[in-house]
Amino acid sequence: MHRLASGRGKVQIRTMKKELVFEVEQDEDMLVATCHEPEMATQGQTLEELICMIRDLVLCRFDPSDERSHWPIRLHFVQDPVLSAPAA
Repeated sequence: MHRLASGRGKVQIRTMKKELVFEVEQDEDMLVATCHEPEMATQGQTLEELICMIRDLVLCRFDPSDERSHWPIRLHFVQDPVLSAPAA
């Protein structure tokens, strides 16, 4: 839980999201998933394989008694579109 100071003596309380967020990017012929908090990464050739690899990673990374082993997993797909050069 975070306390944020607000104007006029008010205090906002914001709870942290309890989920693991993986950024998914295409790297040549592989999909790469990176979680930054806590730091971990895996890859797969297809989305289905990547999902299995992420679930396996989480199971191996955390003890079953660690609450993070039960957090939902969010996939954030990062796309960098490439625009063609403007015609002269």
